[in-house]
Amino acid sequence: MGRTPEVRLDRLERIARLFVTAGLRVRRDLRGMDEKLNILVNHQIRNEERFARNEERLAKLAARTDEKFAEVAEFQAVTERKFAELVQILRQRQTGNSLTDNG
Repeated sequence: MGRTPEVRLDRLERIARLFVTAGLRVRRDLRGMDEKLNILVNHQIRNEERFARNEERLAKLAARTDEKFAEVAEFQAVTERKFAELVQILRQRQTGNSLTDNG
């Protein structure tokens, strides 16, 4: 019971200062977290924009690749047809030469 009202008041003032200091620290930390969160959000927005652009580029590239494969398929068909004609011509010549050699 040796606590006088003055000692109690001093103690309450110290506790109040601790609360204020802690509150200011929390406020400062929250502000720092807000800034970091804003940085993360901005980076995410930029990444999403980049991904969207890359998806567009990829779609265009895929379309061009499909066109090129179609062209290659056409050239392959022409080459195969010409090769078959060449083989046929060579066989005809060989058969024709065989007939003249034997006849």
